[in-house]
Amino acid sequence: MEPKKANNKIKVAILYLVITISLTWLCQFMPIMMGLDVENTSISSFDYASIFFGIGGVMPTLVGVIFVFAFYTKEGIKNFLIRCFVPNKECITAILISLCLVCLEVTVTQLISKGFGATALGFEGLKLIFTNPLYLFYFLFWGMISGPFSEEFGWRGFLTDCLFDKKKLLQMSLTIGFIWGVWHLPLYFYPTQIQHDWFMINPVLGLSFIVSCMSAALVYTTIYVIAQRKVFPVFFLHMFKNIILTGAMIYPFSDIYSIVVVPVEIIIDVLFYLVFTRTRFYKSALEEVST
Repeated sequence: MEPKKANNKIKVAILYLVITISLTWLCQFMPIMMGLDVENTSISSFDYASIFFGIGGVMPTLVGVIFVFAFYTKEGIKNFLIRCFVPNKECITAILISLCLVCLEVTVTQLISKGFGATALGFEGLKLIFTNPLYLFYFLFWGMISGPFSEEFGWRGFLTDCLFDKKKLLQMSLTIGFIWGVWHLPLYFYPTQIQHDWFMINPVLGLSFIVSCMSAALVYTTIYVIAQRKVFPVFFLHMFKNIILTGAMIYPFSDIYSIVVVPVEIIIDVLFYLVFTRTRFYKSALEEVST
């Protein structure tokens, strides 16, 4: 990559971040500034405030797609669409690894929680699916739009692609993860959001969510590399994190689980990155990744 081209990519990436964060914060803080009741506001609450909440939440993808069509060549746009929507054989492996990792995090979190006297996980989501398999599509729908589709076309589809450098994957991942965590700032002001709950329990716990975004970004980049820069399996990883680790599939979970899950996720994500990126399998995948 020529230095001039590299500098242009960095400038475009900075512009993307400034616009994305500004529009998200403007939209999601608007209900609060207007004095609306946000006590029960979420993406699925369908109240007036949820319109602003939802629009703000899709900014990473919306701005990312606009930037792709504005700055990419026709071939680049085609490549973007293929990376997002057309899986390859490596995607299957990446999705299975993602699912196993999230299930491991749930298991370890609950085992530690039980040691502190926590009650068993409720698994209400899984019970509903067993009762009526159609609920699977319901959870997949909300799981996909509540993070993967609203964010990943931007964070991984555009931004990671824009900044991708085999020699600087660690720095890139931590930087994107930190920005990704800070981007969630408005959620701390919505009582239905888990970031709000964590901050109310302990401000340090609440702010550690940003660290968890940084550790998660290491995993996202690893999956991205395994899948040969495909964004497709990252959608599933994000969904697994949302609907399994802290979501409807295992709900209700205890207050202790809610507290323990953040540090456990950080530790396991970091260990996964440190161990997995040293395997022959990962190094082989990295060598095959095009830049």
